Amino acid sequence: MITFQLPDGNNNSDFIKKLFNIISIELNNIYWCVGDLEIIPRYLGDYPGSGPHNYEEIAWKFGEKVEREKVVFLEEKDLYDVLNDTQSVRRGVFVCFFNNYPYDYNFHPIVEVTDVKNMQHSLAYLEIRILDDDLFFILTKDSNIISKLKYEFPEYLLA
Repeated sequence: MITFQLPDGNNNSDFIKKLFNIISIELNNIYWCVGDLEIIPRYLGDYPGSGPHNYEEIAWKFGEKVEREKVVFLEEKDLYDVLNDTQSVRRGVFVCFFNNYPYDYNFHPIVEVTDVKNMQHSLAYLEIRILDDDLFFILTKDSNIISKLKYEFPEYLLA
């Protein structure tokens, strides 16, 4: 497990996108399971209140879906669409699975677990927990990904 701490957690979506980009370069044929999510959409200006508007509210709708369903499975492209519309993820769990594993709708990942050093699902390849906007806990058995992340983000690494 490695831990990162950001100096400005209120705007962590760019860091999260870079993190997911590094992971996606290393891994192919994956999907993500998201749970226990509190997401802050990107501010696009005042909402007109009435009349036409062209806000898609992707992050807002995704946050509502996770709250309603407790767990949401999505492909990388859809995850990037959500992150592009996000200012900050206050808390959340992102669990990576390979495509050949079936969705497990009985799995409900949470951020604050008692066993912090182990992933919450036996078939998970990687797990990212975000707590309080600025703490990122990354768990995987792949030492190559751990090394790559340490190399890419040394300024955020907690000893």
